[in-house]
Amino acid sequence: MIQARLLRQFIAVAEELHFGRAAARLHMAQPPLSQAIKHLEEIVGVSLFKRSRHYVALTPAGSVFLDEARELLLAGQRAIDAARHAEDGPSGRVTIGFVGSASFEILPRILRELRRRFPAIHIELRELASTEQIASLAAERIDVGVVRLPINNAADFALREICSERFVVALPIDHPRAKARTIRLKDLSDEPFMTFPPDRIPALHTKVMLACETAGFSPRIAMEAWQTASMVSLVAAGMGVALLPEQVRSCPHPKVVFKTISDQSEHLELKIAAVWHPDRVSAGVRAVLSVLDEI
Repeated sequence: MIQARLLRQFIAVAEELHFGRAAARLHMAQPPLSQAIKHLEEIVGVSLFKRSRHYVALTPAGSVFLDEARELLLAGQRAIDAARHAEDGPSGRVTIGFVGSASFEILPRILRELRRRFPAIHIELRELASTEQIASLAAERIDVGVVRLPINNAADFALREICSERFVVALPIDHPRAKARTIRLKDLSDEPFMTFPPDRIPALHTKVMLACETAGFSPRIAMEAWQTASMVSLVAAGMGVALLPEQVRSCPHPKVVFKTISDQSEHLELKIAAVWHPDRVSAGVRAVLSVLDEI
């Protein structure tokens, strides 16, 4: 096995193409460096440099060895880093899918706790509709999903409810009812509605429609958008009103007000859950589930 010290000395000479400069870079005298390179060539069994009194160049074998030497040093450093991270707890990678509205409140809470308790876990995020998360779990593109309930085609997966919330109504700031403490849905029966598309966000779309029907009217759909932030922007532009998950209050908009709905319909109640494959529980997935037990 070639020592890391010899590899570092070789790389210095290969990059400087000058023994004197390489020795100064390594804070050593030139003669011991020359001897170290000769020793390395004996170990490898080929010449790594062409040299004369005024000329130093890599041989073809030396060029190949340079790439491998750099990779060996990097691999060694990665091994050291992994061992040090292991002292901090589980390590690995976890890819989390999430519905956009969860990014306002629940997802930041999960991520803060993950980073605090499991700093060696590398986290990747994918914003996906709930139905897309189920497909991504099946295809092993994500490890854990943060979805809206109810969700179809999830029989093969484990589910854990994380939190519940209610719809609020988003109104333009100059709306006649913008100063009201609460809103009755029937008072919005003549308004144009922004809503979630049924093909991408079926759970929220269905709940909006049923909540309005329970209040005695069918909403007049003016426009659809699948991202909550887009819905807020549409409301701010005066395109209509929207029923949005309560977490949206965490990110206020200067031209939109969010009002509590006084109706007690069950269709205004929303649930968020974590979903994962029970046969694919990595260290990263276990870390996420551990955090969910405490938030």
